[in-house]
Amino acid sequence: MDEAALQLVSEIGTQLGQQSRPIKGFIVKSLRQAASALSQLEQPNFPDATKKLEAAKKLEAGIKPLKRSIIHGLLQHKDKDVQLLVAICVSEMFRVLAPEPPFEDEYLRDIFKLILNTFAELADTTSPFFSRRVKIIETVSRCKCCVIMLDIDCNDLVMEMFNIFFSVVREHHQKSLISDILSIMSHILHEEASEQLLDVILRNLLKEDKASVGGTPSASSKLAISLIQTCSENLGPFICGFLTSCILDRDAVVSELKEFYHEIIFRIFQCAPEMLLAVIPNVTQELLTDQVDVRIKAVNLIGKFFSLPEHRIAQKYHDLFIEFLKRFSDKSAEVRVSALQCAKICYMANPSGPESEDVLTALEGRLLDFDDRVRMQAVIVACDLARSNLKIFPPKLIFQAMERLRDKKIPVRKKALQKLMELYCDYCTKCSEGLMGISDNLEKIPCKILMLCYDKDCKEFRSQNMELVLAEDLFPPSLSVSERTRHWIHLFSLFTPHQLKSLNSILSQKRRLQNEMQTYLALKKKEKENCLEEMQNRYRTSFMKMAACFTDPSKAEECFLKLNHMKDNNIFDTLAHLLDELHYTNSQTIRAKFLTMIGNKHQNLEFLRTLSLKCSHNIFSSEHVSCILDHLSSNRNKNFEASSVRFLQV
Repeated sequence: MDEAALQLVSEIGTQLGQQSRPIKGFIVKSLRQAASALSQLEQPNFPDATKKLEAAKKLEAGIKPLKRSIIHGLLQHKDKDVQLLVAICVSEMFRVLAPEPPFEDEYLRDIFKLILNTFAELADTTSPFFSRRVKIIETVSRCKCCVIMLDIDCNDLVMEMFNIFFSVVREHHQKSLISDILSIMSHILHEEASEQLLDVILRNLLKEDKASVGGTPSASSKLAISLIQTCSENLGPFICGFLTSCILDRDAVVSELKEFYHEIIFRIFQCAPEMLLAVIPNVTQELLTDQVDVRIKAVNLIGKFFSLPEHRIAQKYHDLFIEFLKRFSDKSAEVRVSALQCAKICYMANPSGPESEDVLTALEGRLLDFDDRVRMQAVIVACDLARSNLKIFPPKLIFQAMERLRDKKIPVRKKALQKLMELYCDYCTKCSEGLMGISDNLEKIPCKILMLCYDKDCKEFRSQNMELVLAEDLFPPSLSVSERTRHWIHLFSLFTPHQLKSLNSILSQKRRLQNEMQTYLALKKKEKENCLEEMQNRYRTSFMKMAACFTDPSKAEECFLKLNHMKDNNIFDTLAHLLDELHYTNSQTIRAKFLTMIGNKHQNLEFLRTLSLKCSHNIFSSEHVSCILDHLSSNRNKNFEASSVRFLQV
């Protein structure tokens, strides 16, 4: 034992006790010296029990004057500097006198309140006192003194301490500090876990970092996770009891957390899955309940389970998986939609697994569901899954998704068009990168899309709009003309007479507009040489012809009139240049220049964007012709000579 240090502590305690109203400077100086001296003291460590007891009594006697000064004045001091130094001294007293508390029970509540006030400042890492607060945490953790709060029935302070720790913990705190916080909380839970403490832990488990994207767990959530993992034996019965009650008799549960128990199950499954061995089978009951919202939440929970393939949930809980598959034919359309959304997660977690086949079979059935919302979701999922793994995805399912282009509901047809175009673009990219070869099954997508031109009850599917689809959406923007030509040649080998007729209709309409636009621009140049009334009549006739090539002719005609009144000749010159340019790449450059000239805020922007698209040689161009001729001259594939010639004849 350091006799000099103990003597100094005793003297300082005596001096502080002799001062009736000591000034702050004197108190701070004295407590700093006392804290330094206390840190040099260690518990008596004698093999002989008698000597050890004598040394302990001597230690207690030396500290007694300082202890008396603390409980009879310093403990109630309002100055924060003094409070911090008192807390440091108190924590050191707990350390050297452990396991016996240095203060009588009647003072311990106030002592612990002082320590908790120090803990509450730990969020401020820039404070000059931060390192001292960290030292207090370290000391308290080592001597396990916080469990004394349970012995003196200060459960409210224990709750307050847990709340403080969760509120002050930060991502940038050093690992040793978080470890000490975790240690203090674990000591409490090992001694006496409770439903009230569990409630605090679970609330923080659900917290997400507000500054992050994608729902990253907050520092408090990570602390809760560590606590659950460390104290699984103590918390397990409380967690299982709470979650089982939520599943089987939610109305009887008092805690507000019952509204979020599905999320709690998932969070715990991520960090301590073995804790839920008795809980997860009960989720099967929720899939069978009469309450639609509960079935949806249960389905979504299972979907989240599937997102963690390392846990092999479908194999471990096969009955649960079987009941999940039945939700694809649930009587509620909302439940069927939720099941489809989860199917995507399940399949992508293990595309080659046996469960994936079951999921695809269930998905196939929903493509013919009697509810259009379900069919639409089935198309979305089928196309997204195909995109995720084109090489092994069943062609039959892609074909059935294509059939939704003929769906009786327009929204389903529109969604099928969008998703199939995305799928075809992905396929084209993979072909260009050498990851896939040309596939008859996937080349049928544009063939089926062309048949939409025969759709009479939806203006978006008329040839006026399908031209824009072929020009802008059929291929990825970055795909080279040679690659586009390769796909077109293959398409011409697959086209039926009806599909070819649709394509010819689109291209004929495009040529009519381009020819009429050239006529209009020629008239525009001679405007001053002709009679004004005659010119206006000729303009109107021209505008009517060109407007017929737009989805909404009356609106397009108004836009042509506005275009005619524009004073900037550069706009008309650029349109003329665009019509004359037969080279695809150059045409794209001219169009980009035209749109830049117009600007993003132009009131007629959308019309001019569409007009410039129709004026461009963007479906077929001189570059396409060159590629076809190269293909024919190189004799690369004799089987496609006929389709190449058909392509040239369009």
